[in-house]
Amino acid sequence: MISGVALHQTPSGWEFASEAALEKFVWSNLKQLFGVTPLKQQHVSNGEICDILAVGDDRGLVILELKNVEERYLTQQLTRYYSSLLEERPFLEDVDYSRPVRLIGIAPSYHRHNLIDSKYSRLDFEFFHFFITKDEEGFQFHLQELGQEFVQKKYLIPYQPIELLGIDSIPEPPELLVKWLGGCTKEEQEGFLRVRSKILTFNR
Repeated sequence: MISGVALHQTPSGWEFASEAALEKFVWSNLKQLFGVTPLKQQHVSNGEICDILAVGDDRGLVILELKNVEERYLTQQLTRYYSSLLEERPFLEDVDYSRPVRLIGIAPSYHRHNLIDSKYSRLDFEFFHFFITKDEEGFQFHLQELGQEFVQKKYLIPYQPIELLGIDSIPEPPELLVKWLGGCTKEEQEGFLRVRSKILTFNR
């Protein structure tokens, strides 16, 4: 069972505390969400960092790019990952590169540039919109493919309150740092963030 995922409340509702929290939830639920088997998180290929790599039942490669906020370059990122991974061809024992590659984007909303870029691309993209609700059962993750008005999946999120280590003045880690930490173990992440908080409390 997945451990708690950090969420925080905003004026418009609930959100994942960071892109790393979103990635943690999706990675732990890949089979349920997309019917695919996880391969690796934060895979580096030609200097690009792919959020999640997975493999389908047909042994086809699945590339997932996650965004916790709207991002206009998601389509371009997936295109670059596709090119790099076909050149690199990692996980040959698990992946059949003669099969079509699934390119999946997950975000709370989509900039119109993503839709324009995907419309005129030779590649096929799957874009999924997500949002979080709270009811008597707890926090629910809603996932819906763009263009599929009535097809929506809902999953329970194991909630974990954000621990600020007793320091309210410490700013949240920048998104780039969170992405770098995605390749570390939970213990390494906690240790690094604890040292960061200690350093930042020496002098505001």
